[in-house]
Amino acid sequence: MKFEFIADLDEYFCENYANYDKICILPGYRMPKMQATERLENGRDRTYTLPASTMRLAKQEKKTELLTLLKSKMADKSFSFSFVPAGFRDSLFRFSKLSFAKTLSSVLAKYALTVEDAKKELSIDEKIWKRICSGSYLPTKNLIISLALTARFSYEDTQHLFAVCGMEFDYTLERDVVFSYLLKQKVYNQEMIKASFEEYNVSNLFIAWL
Repeated sequence: MKFEFIADLDEYFCENYANYDKICILPGYRMPKMQATERLENGRDRTYTLPASTMRLAKQEKKTELLTLLKSKMADKSFSFSFVPAGFRDSLFRFSKLSFAKTLSSVLAKYALTVEDAKKELSIDEKIWKRICSGSYLPTKNLIISLALTARFSYEDTQHLFAVCGMEFDYTLERDVVFSYLLKQKVYNQEMIKASFEEYNVSNLFIAWL
């Protein structure tokens, strides 16, 4: 039995998913007109190129069927469990006020958490976690997301952690759209998170209870 919120997640996904290469090849997808014409007062026509968002699933008459078809083809292949040691420049940067280690401590403090508290719900080697928190290893995107969901970070705080690592939410990736929805809507319930991941075939996270 599906949670009722999945329907809301589906609507959000249709509105925000931006991988047009995958969308346009779906059987039954109707390519929209990408230009519009406006008649000016002088009698001439002005042609506008419409934004790429015109191509999103939300604009399709059969969006439900198209989304179901897209879901059947989803496979989460973008995550890696390898952690890269910080390079020389990154090692110097770790002493900056904008380093990941210092930013993480600052964000955790907002939620009355320590790095030890945050580790409890993460499935990650203790030594690697300590090296990431000290700045000697670089975090991966899926680790930051795992941390955000288990520590109940806000969407804005997660974006902040992404930014200091040179990352951002990528709405051409199915998983990033799902993650952004969960954080924006403050969905931290374990069963609801599991349901959304199962619905969109999201896997390979560092969350202990998955």
